[in-house]
Amino acid sequence: MPVAMPAAALTGWICSRPFDWLEIQRGGSAFLCCPAWLRRSIGNVLHQPLAAVWNSATAIELRKNASNGRFHGCSPCRCPFLARHQPPVMPAAAAPVPLRQALQQRDYRQPLPGQLHLCYDPRCNLACASCRPAPLQLDRAEADGCERLTRLVLDQLAPQVRHLRLSGHGEPFAAPSYRQVLAAIGPQHFPALQSLHLHSNGLLWLSQRQQLLPRLRPYLRSVEISIDAASPASYRCNRGADFDQLLDNLAFIHSLHVDLTLSFVVQHNNFREMPAFVDLARRFGARCFFSPLINWGSWTTAEYRQRAVHRPQHPQQGEFMLVLAQISQQTGVDIGVLGQD
Repeated sequence: MPVAMPAAALTGWICSRPFDWLEIQRGGSAFLCCPAWLRRSIGNVLHQPLAAVWNSATAIELRKNASNGRFHGCSPCRCPFLARHQPPVMPAAAAPVPLRQALQQRDYRQPLPGQLHLCYDPRCNLACASCRPAPLQLDRAEADGCERLTRLVLDQLAPQVRHLRLSGHGEPFAAPSYRQVLAAIGPQHFPALQSLHLHSNGLLWLSQRQQLLPRLRPYLRSVEISIDAASPASYRCNRGADFDQLLDNLAFIHSLHVDLTLSFVVQHNNFREMPAFVDLARRFGARCFFSPLINWGSWTTAEYRQRAVHRPQHPQQGEFMLVLAQISQQTGVDIGVLGQD
């Protein structure tokens, strides 16, 4: 089971992500990593020029923190890479040559990133309780902001993007902004693109087999499908959707022969299904990833504590740990930071 590294063990280690990764969140806030792991924003690309945000004083400070062994501001309790000595966390000597040269010269200003993660359009075909308290409708101002961010992506970021990921927020095949980005994928707008990763709820893939997917197929390398259940009842409770429809779409995704991961956010009403979820992933040739429940503002503190079975204070945490032990060492199972609290 992974454990967080003590501070002394981090000497000589770096994280390469802040040097080549840009994540754009709702409202234009920009981050050098997942904000659940590294909370400080480097600026807002709707309010400031992109280049000024990318090499802002905060960005430079965070790059220094990621290369001096301290990882100040990072959360080893949430970041699985930091918890397990796993790339992009690595010994400085193992960093790519351009990054090693930049570090030797103490040059923390970087060219625009080659890795782009889009999380700014929250629109989705589902209204999962773990993500939002009710179906979401954007007002005109936020919808306009999404359109401006899409133009920024296509006009300023796309030319150098090598690896594109969407979405950490919203459904790629439902959110209008993401559909516009996906429709633009090709040599004209993304001449350097090598890989596309889609994080999806998995329910709209069959509907896209004649539309967006033919354009995406040459670039599509990996897919993560968020499910959070292994039975129709739990899926209906946590996702409000048809489990049989999901299975049909998973069969189609499996036929695409991409690197497939099925993900499962653990909470009080589904943790007993974790072994069955491992079996479900194997059925479709996928790995499975388990992660702790995070409160994105959907619940009160009391409601969150009642659901967060991974926390030591939860009355069912002992039973959860027994279930976790059943699966943690199995091939193709990634338990992330579960069991560390």
